[in-house]
Amino acid sequence: MASVRRGSRGQQATLASDLLATRAGRYAVDDRSVEMTSIQVTQRLPYAADVVWALIGDFGGLHRWHPQVRRLDLSWEGRIRTLHYLDGARVVERLEARNDAARRYVYVLVDGCLPVQACRSRLEVRTDAGGCRVSWSSDYEVLDDAAGLAKAALRSSYSTGLSALAQALSDP
Repeated sequence: MASVRRGSRGQQATLASDLLATRAGRYAVDDRSVEMTSIQVTQRLPYAADVVWALIGDFGGLHRWHPQVRRLDLSWEGRIRTLHYLDGARVVERLEARNDAARRYVYVLVDGCLPVQACRSRLEVRTDAGGCRVSWSSDYEVLDDAAGLAKAALRSSYSTGLSALAQALSDP
C-alpha cells in the first residue's frame, strides 16, 4: 500500500499512480480507511460514436469543445495537459491510458484547485441505439471536508462540457 502524506501535489501525484489499480470503494492507507468518491455524467447524442470520438478523443483538444477551458498546453509527448480555465484556474492532468478501439481514455489529476487527491478520470464513447452515449467519470479521495464542493465542481464541469459537446457537433 502507498504511504500518504498530505502536502505537495507531487506526493499526491505519486499516490494517484499507486492507487490506479484500486476501483471506487474503500482501501487502507497508513492504517486508516479512505473512502473513494465517484461521479459520472452521461450524455446521449444522436451521432455515430466514431464521429464523437474524433472530436473528444484528442487528449489535447478539450479546449476546442469545452467552453470553460480557455487554453490548453501539452507537454511530455502529449501525455501531460495543462488546462487554463476562463476564471484563471489552472489544472494539470496526465494521460494514463488510451484505447481508440474502445473509444476511451483515462487520465489522473496531477495538480489543480479541487480539494481532491488520487483523482482518476475516464472519458468514453459507446455506441447506443440511434447514436452514442458519452460518459465522463471520476473516482477520487476528498481532502478535508469538501465532499460537496468537489462533487458539485466536477459535475458542473462535466455537464457543461458534455452539453457544449452536443452543441459543437450540431454546429456545421
